[in-house]
Amino acid sequence: MKKGPRKIVSVSMPLDLYETLKRLAEEDGRSVPSCIRLILWEHLGET
Repeated sequence: MKKGPRKIVSVSMPLDLYETLKRLAEEDGRSVPSCIRLILWEHLGET
């Protein structure tokens, strides 16, 4: 992942989506924000 300046973003989502992200993060030993960043990088094709 890229290093450098960061921007904090707040995102609202349905509880069921959050629970899915939380489960995926736990399975991978990550935090929810880390899981979200990984998903975004993969979606953008920049991993």
